[in-house]
Amino acid sequence: MRKTYLFALLCFALFSQGAWAQENTVAFNETFDTNETNGGRDGDFGKNVGSGAVHYVNDGWTGNSSNKIYSAFKCIRFGTGSDNGVCTTPAVSLTNTTHALLTFSAAGWYGSTKNNLTITANDGVTISGDTNIELVNEEWNDYSVLITLTTAENIQITFTGKRGFLDDVVVRNINTVPAPTLEDDCQFWPHTTETKATKTITLTPLNYAPIRYTTDGTTPSTNSGILATETTNINIEGTTTINAIAFVGDITSSVTTRTYSQGETVNSISAFKAKNDNDEVRLFIADNANARVLHGTDGKMYLRDNTGTLCMDFGTTATFNPTPAHNQHVAGWIVGKKQTINGLPKLLATDNTRTNYLALAAPVTEAATTPVAIATNEIGDHVGEWVTMENVRNSNTIAVTGIYDNALVDVSGIITANNTISPVDYNDIEPIVYVIDEDENFVSPNSNIVNATLRLKRTLKAGIWNTFTIPMDLPIASNIAGKYRSYTDVNGDVLIFSEASSIEAGKPYLVKPDVDIANPVFTGTLSATPAQNVEQTGSNIAFKGIYSPTELKTDKTEQFLTASGKLGYPSSSSTATLKGMRAYFYVPAGTEARVFIEGEDITGIEQIDNIKLAVENYYNLNGQRISKPTKGLYIVNGKKVVIK
Repeated sequence: MRKTYLFALLCFALFSQGAWAQENTVAFNETFDTNETNGGRDGDFGKNVGSGAVHYVNDGWTGNSSNKIYSAFKCIRFGTGSDNGVCTTPAVSLTNTTHALLTFSAAGWYGSTKNNLTITANDGVTISGDTNIELVNEEWNDYSVLITLTTAENIQITFTGKRGFLDDVVVRNINTVPAPTLEDDCQFWPHTTETKATKTITLTPLNYAPIRYTTDGTTPSTNSGILATETTNINIEGTTTINAIAFVGDITSSVTTRTYSQGETVNSISAFKAKNDNDEVRLFIADNANARVLHGTDGKMYLRDNTGTLCMDFGTTATFNPTPAHNQHVAGWIVGKKQTINGLPKLLATDNTRTNYLALAAPVTEAATTPVAIATNEIGDHVGEWVTMENVRNSNTIAVTGIYDNALVDVSGIITANNTISPVDYNDIEPIVYVIDEDENFVSPNSNIVNATLRLKRTLKAGIWNTFTIPMDLPIASNIAGKYRSYTDVNGDVLIFSEASSIEAGKPYLVKPDVDIANPVFTGTLSATPAQNVEQTGSNIAFKGIYSPTELKTDKTEQFLTASGKLGYPSSSSTATLKGMRAYFYVPAGTEARVFIEGEDITGIEQIDNIKLAVENYYNLNGQRISKPTKGLYIVNGKKVVIK
């Protein structure tokens, strides 16, 4: 079924007295302001009003109490319930014209169904317009009458009626006729898949100025073209030009010309994106185009069809109701202006945008939409698309909305501009995963981030002790089954690591997993706590955690734990970069530090028999302090000692 637009085209605008006076002079003006009794303009329309002697501003009026004409407030009252009131203007001479416009205001008395007013003129004068009026009870309205001199030189207007009020009688010479006012040139489109569009224009002329129009490109005149009736519907198809004039007698207005053209229709998102910026076109989305909503929010809808992606940005000009939901199926048509803003192709709403012809529905058999995995250097090729990206640094190069500066993240979201990603939470894909990469500098947040997901780009090797530091509290065995040790004591130059009950954010640990743990993921509070140094009272040796890669000194003061459990250091001829999420040992120059890990055999420590101990602190091989040692093997001052 063919559908059509219907919009109002006001063909000849009512004018204000000031605007009219610029083109046509006032020949007569009666305000009745010398009447000071009650009724009418004071809002009182009751039966006990308007009974005084009438007064006129202009001399020459006929009509007084004998003619049932009475004084009211700033107006006059005419007639009674049974008798007409009659009054006639003075003779009015028109200036350099044979046409005039009479305007006046009138109101009906209270509670009557027979309030009326008739307008007549002297011989040799013809009138048309509001000449027979049913007055509205207790309500003022404005009326107009077209006057044409035929044989008379002057005009006189007679008002005859019952139970009413009259005010502001004005006669204006008509020397010019304003041109009809047509709606601006515009485009219109088919409402369905048909090839041609149709439009119906409603044309409403004023009763004193007839209008003629044409739709074939010719110019109308006073006797050629189509004469508009009180309400004329102009049906046009395709592109049509309307020419229209208004006229009074042989006085005509200038010609008003407007063209209403069929706008272009494109049948895919890629074809819409190929249009020039500021082009207004109709986008038709076929049902089999598999167009789907990627994201909808704040008057915007990001969608993808078989050919590309697009953002419909309606702002406050038009609205979706309800807001489009992720994965909805889209079909139908919509009119809008093509714009590219910061690299993002958009369909912007115009006065012609109507959302009710664009259907949104839940998919029936279609697979759910999924994001496109891209590399960071491909972001410019996917503006408007739903993507996933790994190891994205939030900076001026690529901005991820809603996260702190310089954070490294995996992100799932919409590319809303050339270098901007807005995270979205769909299909159980985490919108933001904070990343600590052992080879990248890590920047801590300014404050804690709760309910954060953290991914480590690092492998914890099985069967050996790994140093380990992360900015998140973890319970033991959280994704890492194995052994955990923390630096708890020192005996001389021996650092003692005891079993840990949990992992605290920023604190360094030793971890020996049961199996290799590659790139573990944790959920919790991403802490703003920086990496910590752990020291014990009475010792200058420190266990220092790091989040980012760190260059170790070659003077033996910064040492690392080797795979064999011994401390090592870089030689003076080499450089050693300790990767991130680890820890190292600060050892003062000249100190021979050793590590004792609870539950492990001691390696790399000299065994001395029958030594006289000069200290009172003894540790068994489990790292437990013994106050009164008996026979056996102990650790004293960092050395293995046998007591016999």
